[in-house]
Amino acid sequence: MQSNIENVSRDYAKILQSADLEKEINPLCTNIEDMLARLDEFETLLASFIDFSACGINGMMPQCVRHLGFADSFEQLKTRIDGLEQFVGVVSANLSEVERSVDIAEEELHVTDYSLKGLLLKPLKAKLGASDSSTFSSLPRSNLVEEEYQPVEIYKSDDYFGKSEEDNNVAK
Repeated sequence: MQSNIENVSRDYAKILQSADLEKEINPLCTNIEDMLARLDEFETLLASFIDFSACGINGMMPQCVRHLGFADSFEQLKTRIDGLEQFVGVVSANLSEVERSVDIAEEELHVTDYSLKGLLLKPLKAKLGASDSSTFSSLPRSNLVEEEYQPVEIYKSDDYFGKSEEDNNVAK
């Protein structure tokens, strides 16, 4: 076995010594260098195109808006879009909190059947079947504070968009 390994290693050594590695590797290196040069040129061209596009949009948009008389409306639109982005973030956070609260309530009421019948009857049966309230109070998570449900605090759209004209008319 040892002699076979030595024979194979000698054969591989002869192949490596007889092969002209420089002749084999040089064309690959040349091709790789050409590809890198072309990639660098492409990257430069792309960067200049992006700069040109951004300059055109950033330079011309305010002029077009001012020329057409939309400057005030455009600023108001940008402000409303920023408010909408904030609002969407708050709504998303509130929705996650409400979902967490619903999950806790389902755990407390042992709801596993999501049909209308299951949602209405199973919690009642579980509550009636419980011998004492200690089984419910031993659960790790709860929406109850001092045996009273604590609703999730949610957003007020007026904080993000101001009062609507309809609300202002009703208030008058």
